Amino acid sequence: MTIMSRRMHFDRRALGAIAIVLIAVGFMSFTPVNISGQATLSLSLDRNVGMALGSIIQGVFTLRGSGPDTIVSLAVFFNGVEVHSVTGNSIAWQFDTAEYASGSTNITLVGWDSMNETSQTTLEVYFLGGIMSTIITVGIVGLVIVLIIVRYLPKLRRE
Repeated sequence: MTIMSRRMHFDRRALGAIAIVLIAVGFMSFTPVNISGQATLSLSLDRNVGMALGSIIQGVFTLRGSGPDTIVSLAVFFNGVEVHSVTGNSIAWQFDTAEYASGSTNITLVGWDSMNETSQTTLEVYFLGGIMSTIITVGIVGLVIVLIIVRYLPKLRRE
């Protein structure tokens, strides 16, 4: 066997091995993986009326959530207590933070499929309600009034 034929023989083996690896990777990449109880749920909050400073929220919000077609029901939990549930794989529910205790709140969306397997996603927020909300609102309004007075009082004195 000449050097050229040995080289071609090696190249054919290498190309064959590479082809087998690529085919195997292709099959693994395109084969759907179904893991029970691991369906992906989405969860978001939309502000209707109120304020949101990062994860600190106060006011009326719409909670939106959804899951894959395999989900047959969804439930919303605030700190482990169920507050709302629906049949189906999507939810749009409006709530007012004033109706719940102030403080750190773990919002969890749990979905069940037809085999009673669960999937869940969690969002950590801080409900600002009651007296704290009033204090912050009065403080912001007071600060705006002070800034207006500081800005325009010298002009009013000159006139």
